[in-house]
Amino acid sequence: MSGQGMEPYLAVIDLITRVADAPAHVDQRLETMSELLIEMTVSVTGLMVHGAPDGYEVRALGRGVSAAAQQRMSQELRITAGPDPFLDAFRAGDLTPTTAGRAYGGQQIWQVSAKCLGSIDIWGIDQVAGLPVRGGEQFVAFLVGRRGADYTDADLDRLRAVQPAVAGLVSMLEPHDLPPRSIRVAQLTTRELQVLRLLADGHKATAIGHRAGCSQRTVHRHLSNIYGKLDVSDRLSAVVRAQETGLLEHGPSLPRHG
Repeated sequence: MSGQGMEPYLAVIDLITRVADAPAHVDQRLETMSELLIEMTVSVTGLMVHGAPDGYEVRALGRGVSAAAQQRMSQELRITAGPDPFLDAFRAGDLTPTTAGRAYGGQQIWQVSAKCLGSIDIWGIDQVAGLPVRGGEQFVAFLVGRRGADYTDADLDRLRAVQPAVAGLVSMLEPHDLPPRSIRVAQLTTRELQVLRLLADGHKATAIGHRAGCSQRTVHRHLSNIYGKLDVSDRLSAVVRAQETGLLEHGPSLPRHG
């Protein structure tokens, strides 16, 4: 009975039945939940996002998953790992199912964003809907994607209908340690990215503070946060790691004075 016209209560029954019938391994049950959400919203692929203090972990679930797509998704996510109006709402505690188009302030803004262009390139989708099941710093959300028109109010109503059941099941599974196929993404703030770029250009703390409009002490605080998120201990290693993960373009950097 799965499909776009499924009544909400039937979707909940279908979800619980499928998860109960799935193999006991957490991977299989997460796959089962994602597959039902894909069917309910007539989507083609699904993701699970698990928040962490310094970023988030992403895993592809259900249809459309391949080793090549998983690798390319890793590259796209790392390149666009800065602030995200879509996921940041879940981190802030908002549990309202929504779409990327709505979160970005409309299709015109979303369609030209780096994440939308990356999604088209990797998955062939340009619309994404999110079902958050736990908010806060360690948020958990399921995402579904498809190509074409944005998800409708009816689609979001279906996601809201199964949200309590999905949240309850995820709470029982408690996926604090996601399977190894997940992708770790360090999330830098807009100001941290600005400081990192100035650092890569070879500027010292005084010059970075002048250009960024903050004190030298604040610059050092941002640098400490950057080093922690990138798991490095010095400026050269930070620049190299950022280039390796796509946060910075490869090119000449360091040293420069001033």
